[in-house]
Amino acid sequence: MPSGVHRESTRLAIVEQAIADTLERLQELGPGPRARELRAKAEGYERAHRAWVSRPPTEEQRSALLRLVLELNVEVIDLGKAERG
Repeated sequence: MPSGVHRESTRLAIVEQAIADTLERLQELGPGPRARELRAKAEGYERAHRAWVSRPPTEEQRSALLRLVLELNVEVIDLGKAERG
């Protein structure tokens, strides 16, 4: 497998796992406007990722979604910490 293909598939796997982790953490949070906002973001990112099956992303799109998903994951973790006190 060429290194570029491996890097691409690794990045896609990271995006997929980060979205799954984020959605799982969101289920653990109480209802509220911020949780709903973050859940909507996560679901939007999940739809974008699923669309890549039929239309592969560019390198820029992959990098951008990876960055957004990881930032969202941090936001969700921070919200969880804030809720716990």
